[in-house]
Amino acid sequence: MSKIEKKIIAIGGVGVSPESDKELDNFIINHSKKMKNNIGFLGTASKDDKEKINKFYKRFDYTSSELSHFNLTSDIDGFHEWLLNKDIVYVGGGNTFYMLEIWKKNNLEKIFKDAYKKGLILSGVSAGAVCWFDWILSDSMGRGFEPLKGINLIEGSCTPHSSNTERINEFEFNIKNNKLPNGVAIDDGVAVVFIDGKPTEVYSSINNHNAYFLDKNTKINLKEYIKNI
Repeated sequence: MSKIEKKIIAIGGVGVSPESDKELDNFIINHSKKMKNNIGFLGTASKDDKEKINKFYKRFDYTSSELSHFNLTSDIDGFHEWLLNKDIVYVGGGNTFYMLEIWKKNNLEKIFKDAYKKGLILSGVSAGAVCWFDWILSDSMGRGFEPLKGINLIEGSCTPHSSNTERINEFEFNIKNNKLPNGVAIDDGVAVVFIDGKPTEVYSSINNHNAYFLDKNTKINLKEYIKNI
């Protein structure tokens, strides 16, 4: 029996156009080995905003996938069964702190870990990209940028939107000053694939946007880092 590949695809932020977003969507779908996928959307970070939920259906409608969403802000009954029936789950952006509070209050970390171990592709953008890490640099608590605990599926730390100069500088500062462990910064329009917790691939839908690995002494392009691990 072949080993189950545990896969997470993290997108730093939306692209600059519908075309670049579609590139990223296709990138996620192409990582599934199935011809037709069952894709689920979680909009917890946006408080299950109807506009964002509708946008998910419009964005993925062309794929011939089976699509559904689950409103975790209203009820968690049936979530475990719903999640395990998916091939891909896509977690939308919004307030990372709010989303993680809902998840942790309802002990959903274990459910995500079970699905991850069974081969469900976990993916997401912005808040939905960084939630899988041990630690996050976030401004969602309303006090500027500060560390936030994630759900521990990927070791280290992460920040999205690192094409923003202030954010990447804050991330670098926090790592150098032992407030965050070594981590990955992901620009808008960039997707990073993690298999069994390790980065294996970087895809950019925007020219000159990248992802980076940072430790106390180094900031290097993540593609170069991947070549050496």
